[in-house]
Amino acid sequence: MTMLSVIAPLLLNSLLGQTAPVVLENKAIRVSIQVQDGTYDVTWKGAALKSVWGEARIVDDTIRRTISYGRHRIDGSVRDVQDALGKGKTVAIRHSQAGLPDLVQTFWVYDDRPEVIIRLDVAATKSTKSNYLAPAVSEGISFEKRGPLQALFVPWDNDMYFRYRSDGWGEGAGDGDGSYEVGAVYDDESRKGIVVGSLDHERWKSAIQFQRNAEGGVKSLRAFSGVTSKYTHDIVPHGSVTGKLVSSPRMVIGYYADWREGMERYGDLNAMIKPPLTWKSEVPFGWNSWSGFKTKITAEGADAATEFLKNDLPWFRSFGTAYVNLDSFWDNLTKDQRRQFVVKAHAAGLKAGIYYTPFTAWGDLSSPVRGTNFHYRDLAIKDEKGEPLSKLSGGWPLDPTHPETVARMKRQLQEFVDLGFDFVKLDFMSHGALEGQHADPKIETGAEAYAYGMQQIVDFLDPKRIGRPFFISLSIAPMFPQGYAHSRRISCDVFANIGATEYLLNSTNYGWWTNGRIYRFNDPDSSCVYQPKDEEPVTEAEARSRHTASAISGGMMMEGDDLTKPEARKRVLEIYSNLDVLSLAKQAVTFRPVFGDTATKGGDAFVYLEPNGKTAYVALFNFSKDKSVDREVTAERLGFPTGQWSGIDLWSKKTVDATHGIQFKLAPMDCALFKLTRS
Repeated sequence: MTMLSVIAPLLLNSLLGQTAPVVLENKAIRVSIQVQDGTYDVTWKGAALKSVWGEARIVDDTIRRTISYGRHRIDGSVRDVQDALGKGKTVAIRHSQAGLPDLVQTFWVYDDRPEVIIRLDVAATKSTKSNYLAPAVSEGISFEKRGPLQALFVPWDNDMYFRYRSDGWGEGAGDGDGSYEVGAVYDDESRKGIVVGSLDHERWKSAIQFQRNAEGGVKSLRAFSGVTSKYTHDIVPHGSVTGKLVSSPRMVIGYYADWREGMERYGDLNAMIKPPLTWKSEVPFGWNSWSGFKTKITAEGADAATEFLKNDLPWFRSFGTAYVNLDSFWDNLTKDQRRQFVVKAHAAGLKAGIYYTPFTAWGDLSSPVRGTNFHYRDLAIKDEKGEPLSKLSGGWPLDPTHPETVARMKRQLQEFVDLGFDFVKLDFMSHGALEGQHADPKIETGAEAYAYGMQQIVDFLDPKRIGRPFFISLSIAPMFPQGYAHSRRISCDVFANIGATEYLLNSTNYGWWTNGRIYRFNDPDSSCVYQPKDEEPVTEAEARSRHTASAISGGMMMEGDDLTKPEARKRVLEIYSNLDVLSLAKQAVTFRPVFGDTATKGGDAFVYLEPNGKTAYVALFNFSKDKSVDREVTAERLGFPTGQWSGIDLWSKKTVDATHGIQFKLAPMDCALFKLTRS
């Protein structure tokens, strides 16, 4: 349906002194801008935001609301727009007050889409500054619901084992900022929900705060940029952006029949603006040293993994390719041993990977940077007093804009390239996104510094420059800004026991939508199936669950055991010989959650319906250590098209009739992975 006419309201505004609302609408959404008082309403069938305003911290660090300004007028006219997000209409409203910079809100509504996109600008005749801009604030929210409302909390990054939450209302000590970059409020029974998020990430850290009322409904929404908290790890305020025009990120607000579709749509919009870093090959399979060896990796251990992948697991390939990757403490090996490691990997028909922390220093700040006249103190991000920021997760945060940080990084990456490596895992990346003073005065915020540093890495490892593909994998890192790596680990470290699997599936349950959109692949960490270093061996049931969790969380399948141990080799052969599970992992899909009301817990039911509508996969998990569970999930809840559904559990080989859903008994810590077809 095309956009409805907005000419009549504009003519009426002119005749009546701009008192009638200006309307942007299509069949899914109506945005009504009240020129008289400067508010706007957003309505859908089943939900509404009423009397929405914007606000900014400007002169004298005072927060000014658009509705407190004395004059409101349409800035120009409603215009057609056709850009990366589609075809639609755009209009702006300017709020003016004597002695203050103008505040300008710009709106976009695209044809046939249930979203409005809003940006707030501070427009001044001379340079001004702000470190807080909120394009959307409302205390008038209505929402049709059948069951209790959920409020999605998305962590800023994946450090410190912060969890996603379905009860993440912006309430309580330390949690008042709400969700980071994107949030949602939804009824998990009907699945209807509102999704709100930032679409621009290279300057601001943003948050979405929903609060609830005494009746369990939504009391308020605040979508704003300029957030710092324990979740962003910042100890100084968000940097101020300066200029005659200071703009917030574009914020998108949409209402959907299924909140999961809304989250996926949010990911799609981000990918339209800045696509994932191009990767022309398939999802990586292979081995990584961290789980099995941690700080004790040796040349013998690395060689054992190479030989095992070559001789014992020749089928464990992603379209012909597998990697053997050295993680942290690869410097236990001499440079010549690292060179020989790569030579042996390539001779075995494998590729080789390594590890680096470009924005973190692990020694004393007084230590010299090798081969230079600099000390690490020179490279550190500074606070307001010019002192280095304190350690984060045991390491000193380095300034991505400092020329020597960049030079040091390029020297190390060049060594990796020269030795023949094909893959680098970049860790502790959030250090480079901290707020503070930067060497480049044009860089005003932590996100801006991070984006600058990441672009240096992408440019340096460009296949056109080095002559071959080079996979960039982020470990501990912010979710945004995106477009600077091929994969990002969906959670913090994940090892092998059932508790680790449950933790991973918390991230999959609420972060599945980033796979193939924000990043080419979600990384579920190394699928260690026998014994992480300094831990007890896990059971076969735990191993199946851990392996299955990787297969449904993006498919990036990296084994992680110490393969010098006969018991580990035996277990790996047992688990990794399931070719049906590996075939699914090669598709690099992430399953949707079946239930979105698990609070801080991991999801235990997931579904993937192939585009043809005739094949489906269902994964079920039992996180209990000592109790079997009977699981029943209806076909309606799984979202199956009407028809006769039947199939097999890819682990037990038991058949199941799933026409009306799935009924299945799971042993303690075990899982089932069904492949179903419709007849």
